[in-house]
This record gives sequence, structure tokens and C-alpha cells, in this order.
Amino acid sequence: MGPLLLKPNLISPVWSGSAINRLRGIEGDVAYGESFDVSVHRGLVNDVEGGPYNGTPLDELLAGHRAEIMGDLTDDGVIQIITMSAAQSLSVQVHPDEAYAQAHEDDHEKTESWYIVEAEPGATIILGSETDDIDALRAAAADDTIGDKYGRRVPVSEGDFVCVPAGTLHALGAGVLAVEVGSLGFCTYRICDWGRGRELHVRKAFDVLRTQNRPDPVHLGAYDPAAPASVRRGVTHRLFIADVADVRGSWEQELDGRYHVLSCVGGAARVTCAEGSAELTCTRSLLMPASAGSYVVEGNCRVIRSYAACPGEVA
Repeated sequence: MGPLLLKPNLISPVWSGSAINRLRGIEGDVAYGESFDVSVHRGLVNDVEGGPYNGTPLDELLAGHRAEIMGDLTDDGVIQIITMSAAQSLSVQVHPDEAYAQAHEDDHEKTESWYIVEAEPGATIILGSETDDIDALRAAAADDTIGDKYGRRVPVSEGDFVCVPAGTLHALGAGVLAVEVGSLGFCTYRICDWGRGRELHVRKAFDVLRTQNRPDPVHLGAYDPAAPASVRRGVTHRLFIADVADVRGSWEQELDGRYHVLSCVGGAARVTCAEGSAELTCTRSLLMPASAGSYVVEGNCRVIRSYAACPGEVA
């Protein structure tokens, strides 16, 4: 099985920016702020785009070709990739861990990470709480001011990688284009929506909130422009690992019995294996099945390589 380029599912939330439209050449008056690029979640399953499986929903393909795609992994699904373009701040929110998601939502833990593709000058994100005082946080949540009063604002710039573990208070800020690499879960509890009137989930948000979570972005260092590929670790989590590769020529990779997800975040790439090839432009993603064995990325590009962590691989 060759590379599986996936058709994005586009959504236009109230906070949508225009960067996805611009980078993908989407015309019209609707700004798509959210693009589900790799997903098998209910209602947001991607179809394969091109090749022998053109038009096949990814969940159906997994059901019929599980070993070819997943290899040695026994996970229920695949890593999620979502592109987000924000003209306004997203809601301040929290995601549940595995135990809570299983008990209350019939879902999985949602831990996510953001690679910052673009950021306007002065752009910030909320990444954790400024206080551990739960009573103060509850009072601020009651009048929808928790983001302003206690959101821990962290500046971000192009090339930053941010890990957002389950339980972390967080919000993507205005003027940011990010590619999210995330675990299998989907559940989001809004705790503040900046007065926009959408449904909040305050009780459940406080059930899972971990005020001690205050992660910082990883600032990726300079790459070696003379090397065919320069690879740096972006995120290491027990559920997934993400690396950033700057390719100036070609980069060959072994799959080692598990699938990889490749997301282009700069330039353009051609991804080739023995069974076929696919083209990736900026913010598009594909899934490389485990059965491919190995593949080559060619071009002048920056790509994120993400893959599920095996049990015990990450402490």
C-alpha cells in the first residue's frame, strides 16, 4: 500500500482566520479556520484522495486493511492532524485524560500539540493557569473572565512546537496558524468563550483541570542548510512523538512496523515508496502505511513526521 493522501474536512468556526484559504488556494467568502486533515473520529472521517483507494473513508480502509496500515500497533485509530487558522482567540478549554474520557464520554484521552506555522507579531497562546487557587478560578469561570484573569499567556513565533497535555488550561491565540498533532481523543470542555455565547462545560472542565500543568514551547534551533535533511524533536509524549525535518534534497525513512503521518508545514514535498507517491503542499498531510516499509521525502520543504509511541517507549 502506498502513501494515503487524505481529503481535508473544512469547518468555519466563529474564530476563523484566512490562512488556510490562502495557502490552499480556496476562493470564496467563507473563511475556513479549521481543517481536519487526518481523522477517523465520528463525523469527521477523511476520505482518501487519489490512488487506488480514492474516495474510500479512512475508517473503512482501516477496518479492511488494519495490519497493512497500523503494523504492530493495536490502537483504536490513528493520530489526529488538524490545521487551525485563528483571527480571534479560540475558547479557553481543557481536555480529559484517558480514565475520565472512558468513564464519561466513551472516548479517549485528548493530548495535543501545536506546531506554529505562522504567527503575527505579538501573538500569544494561553498555556496553563496563573494560579492554583481553584476557588478563584471557579469565580472567574462564572463570569467568563478566567481567560483574561488567569490565563497564562505565552508568546509564540513561527517554528515553535507546543505540547498541551490533557488537563491543561489552554487556548490558541489570535493571529496564529498552527498544525495540531494529537492523540485519538476528541472531547473538549470549554471553560470560557470570550462572551461569544457558545455552550460551556464548566463542571467537567474543573473535573479534569490540572492547574500544575504549565508547559512551555520548544523553540526549534537553526537547521544545517548544507545537510540533505536536518531533524529535530518537537514533542515526546507517551501517546505520540513528533519530529520536524528540514529537507533540502531527499530524506529516507524506515517505518519499523508502524505508520507515520507526514504534514508539510513549509515548501512542498514529494513522498515516494515502492507502492506509489504523493505530493504534499503546505498544511496538507498524508498517512504512510506501515506495510510500505520505507519511504523517501524529496523537495525543499519542512515536514512534521508524527507517529504513535509504542507501549513503554516513552516514560
